[in-house]
Amino acid sequence: MRVTAFAILLAATPQGPASAQTQDSFPSSIPAPDSVGDAYLDETARRLVLGLKAARDTARLTIDAYTALIRERMGAEMPSYERNRPWAHGERTTRVRWSRDEPAVVHVLAARYRDPFFDPDDSEFFEGLRAEQFAADPLGDPFKFGFMVFGPSPDTEVATRSPLGPASERYYQFRSGDTSTVRLSDGGTVRAVAVTVIPRYSSIRLVSAIMWIDAESLGLARVAYRLAKPVDREMNWHLRDGGRWSPGLSIDIGPRDSADIARAPAPDSTPQRPGFVDRLVNGVFNSAWPRVRLDLSTVVAEYEFREMRHWLPRSVTWRWDVGAMEGVTASGLAPLAAPLMIDWTLEVEDIRERGAGATPGTPATAASAFRLWRQEGDSISSALEEAEPGEMVTITPANREALVASDLLPPTVWEEDGAVDDAAIGRIAAELAAIGVGDRGERAEGAERPEAPSPWLFDPPGTTLRLLRYNPVEGMSLGTRLQRDFGWGRAALTARVGTEGVAPDVDLTLQRTHPGHTMLVSFYRSLRSGAPGQGAGTPGLYATGDAQRFHWAHGAALRFLPRVGERNWLSLRLFAEQDAEIATDVRRNRVGTAVSWRPWWGGRRPGSIGVGGRVGVRASAGDNPHVRAIVEGALVIPLSSRLSLGMRAGTARVWGDPAPYHLWHTGTSGHWLRGHARSVGGTQLHMARVDLQRRIGFLRLSVFGDWASVGGDNFYAVGAGYVFMDGLIRLDVAHGLGRGGEGAAGPTLTLHLRLGAIF
Repeated sequence: MRVTAFAILLAATPQGPASAQTQDSFPSSIPAPDSVGDAYLDETARRLVLGLKAARDTARLTIDAYTALIRERMGAEMPSYERNRPWAHGERTTRVRWSRDEPAVVHVLAARYRDPFFDPDDSEFFEGLRAEQFAADPLGDPFKFGFMVFGPSPDTEVATRSPLGPASERYYQFRSGDTSTVRLSDGGTVRAVAVTVIPRYSSIRLVSAIMWIDAESLGLARVAYRLAKPVDREMNWHLRDGGRWSPGLSIDIGPRDSADIARAPAPDSTPQRPGFVDRLVNGVFNSAWPRVRLDLSTVVAEYEFREMRHWLPRSVTWRWDVGAMEGVTASGLAPLAAPLMIDWTLEVEDIRERGAGATPGTPATAASAFRLWRQEGDSISSALEEAEPGEMVTITPANREALVASDLLPPTVWEEDGAVDDAAIGRIAAELAAIGVGDRGERAEGAERPEAPSPWLFDPPGTTLRLLRYNPVEGMSLGTRLQRDFGWGRAALTARVGTEGVAPDVDLTLQRTHPGHTMLVSFYRSLRSGAPGQGAGTPGLYATGDAQRFHWAHGAALRFLPRVGERNWLSLRLFAEQDAEIATDVRRNRVGTAVSWRPWWGGRRPGSIGVGGRVGVRASAGDNPHVRAIVEGALVIPLSSRLSLGMRAGTARVWGDPAPYHLWHTGTSGHWLRGHARSVGGTQLHMARVDLQRRIGFLRLSVFGDWASVGGDNFYAVGAGYVFMDGLIRLDVAHGLGRGGEGAAGPTLTLHLRLGAIF
């Protein structure tokens, strides 16, 4: 099966055909029907899970219809190493009437989409993520929510093997845990037992979950889960599909089995094999572009005990992050990941129990709801008389401008917490990440094709374009990479061989993923650009110039970073390495540690203040022992809807016996001081910056002033520039002011292009 998701970060509804393979047998490592006795690890788990399944089947018969308000919100952030920025957000409010024997009728009351990354003032109509599809069946399976944000299709219906399904014992083990108090919206409480759901093997079709089950009513009070593994090698880019240009991402969910086909029959037509041009274009692009990693880290669904008789959904919260799968190397930066947040809440207005009459003032039938809510000129998704029970008919008012400006819109995801606050989501995410894999894991080999992918991944030399590079030391360098997924982490061996006959560039990195952080152990012989000892990065795709600008570094390093998917706001590195200059072969040995903290608070809500900065300390012993430290602070103050003021100040210092390249420098990079032609270095540096910005359409006009002090000399600069995408890209023209003479920074008129600035 394949679910196609174009613009995943914006959670757009996927379009296009889906393909599937059919297989009638379960993977060989999954227990046969007569060997599931190990599914329940204790008697309490058996009683609660089997009781929950039976209670949900019985509860389906007690409700005939209900009406409710559904509020959904979506927000995506653009990541950077300094701070994440709001990228896009959408809000939507609908009223839905659900009935067991009739189609559901949905009335759109408010809908707004904004893209503050480009134009904060522009609001558009928001089609929404169709949260009503989750609430259309009040007792629907909550484990279907994960893939259903990609939109309704037969493949999303069968994607997740639910722990509440009839054959769940084949795929999961269950263990009971602590009893906790769950507070209801009316102030009441119930005692719920946590049951941990342990997947038997790693697959994107399985989940790691915790179910809180009311021991008295056997109702599901809350469920939290994540995919048993991130979606990475199952996902590929495609620029062409079906003989035409159709950029997007395809997720290969895996083969169907007989149970899948029973729930959602496969399409009658077999998908055509992609043509030569499609395979060529898509293959070249996938070999050049980094692999994408999509992690559904947390889904939390909460239920409400209505009238102490009906457990109905109250809210669902999703947390995704999308980033690059590459980057597990000693010198590579931690890959950036774009967070995606989705939540919806359900406010039940009326429930009609089995056999009861309609409450006065509420529509008694789908037809009466349709007549009551529809106005002349409204658009209708489908004819009510042609819709079947379980399908939806959506009414969208003609005046969409009124929907965009409606008072019924919920606040953005950054303005107000959802039903589950961020702190609670963080705790739940850590618990889910710690579940791991249960008995009979990691083999899962089917008759035709493994459902769980092979843990090995190989990028052959020469054919993987993203591992090619050119520089004056190696010449044309061909790279290859072998990766092994262990479930608890990953190992990656990367090797590069150049045409200039130098020894290979080799890197072996082991990544250990913990619930709250990531640990990496690396052994390497790596070519790096820049002066030795500064933690310089690897050369880019194409580098020219003097070979003296490069050096070899070989040694070992231990790094601690935030968990995969989080911004790299805190890091610790321990290292022991030797640097060798290319031209002179002078070697320097050193051991040391480096710690960096880059906090940022606020600035996501319109009109809110943002504050943050950087604290870094790096100490090394051996040749040229020294300690380098830096402290910076930044403040962004909105003065009006179009005017903002940014301020930044900091100080840096080095102690000990530093080499010249260990000194702090300013003047050419524009990081601290713009408008100067030469770099000035010293053991102590101070800086300050003031930046006034006015938004004009999708960009901002900036005027600024810089000050830096090095070795007792003061340097200044003034200038103006254009700021794109909330500071992610900016182009400045600056003129330096300062004393002349020997050792000066060379005041001049310069052009600076900066990426990832704070403001």
